[in-house]
Amino acid sequence: MEVGASLDLLDPRRLKSLKDRASYLLRLRELIANSDYNVAIIGAWSSGKLVEPPEIRISNALMLLPFVLSVPAALLAHTLILQIAAGLSAIVGSYILIYFFIKRKCIKIDFITIIKTKYNDIEFLRENKKKVLEDPSMLGEYELYHVPARGLCVVKDRVANALSFESPFGNLVVVTTGLLAKLTPEELEAALKHEEGHLKFHHMYKILIFLTSEFILRSYLIHYIYSNISLYLLGVHLMGASLMYTSLIRLYEYEADKYAKSKSLATGLLKVGWNEVVEEVLYPAYSRLKFLVKTHPNTLDRVLRIWTSSGT
Repeated sequence: MEVGASLDLLDPRRLKSLKDRASYLLRLRELIANSDYNVAIIGAWSSGKLVEPPEIRISNALMLLPFVLSVPAALLAHTLILQIAAGLSAIVGSYILIYFFIKRKCIKIDFITIIKTKYNDIEFLRENKKKVLEDPSMLGEYELYHVPARGLCVVKDRVANALSFESPFGNLVVVTTGLLAKLTPEELEAALKHEEGHLKFHHMYKILIFLTSEFILRSYLIHYIYSNISLYLLGVHLMGASLMYTSLIRLYEYEADKYAKSKSLATGLLKVGWNEVVEEVLYPAYSRLKFLVKTHPNTLDRVLRIWTSSGT
């Protein structure tokens, strides 16, 4: 099924019945069903040696930590100057700690070997990983890719994810083994270009500026207005600020998508967010409600934007 030929079918708002929605999902599934291989072996090489990435979970919610920590830091201080100092220290300090936590955990590598196969003796593959990577012919049918890492950090996580992080101490682009296993080389290249877009447009610094500016404003409002009227107003303020924060992050995701837009990015997003796409199509009302507290846009909306703007 060609992407261009399917554009008239990709607006879920046109779908009225459950049968139509199920048919729609099947057509989307055809777009990403491009391989018969169901097992992936990932080899990360550094200085000519096979290395095992550390097992940690990289979550997009990690970016909420500076905002969350700024709340108690301000409430524990009584004067305006102390509030501002405590809050800004919490925001900037947690930002720096996140950077060094990721940097210490992940491994920078030279290149990645990805083998996809139907061979399903997982225990054998685990025990003989190096031998398989050096001689994949023992697997029967297989596909082999060598991906130059260009300073990527790799972590072991079944969840398909990637993260870029910018700081005065250097930049990091982290990918999980789950992402490497799920995507084709073209889709992986598109995903990395998306992360490059975040760095190119300095999204992390812009987020940090928003957090510090919002916190300074919040401190003045607490000191001169909320404390004189009602501290319940602080709760309303925090809800509004958190919605603005997540909206800003989603805006930057769209901007990075636009920078990296391609058919490969669209199909990669469908693969990574397939469960979410199913939810969006079958339960649209619930999906829209859930959208309010998400740090990332809905997957299907991102895919539609990419396909529409790229004209593919």
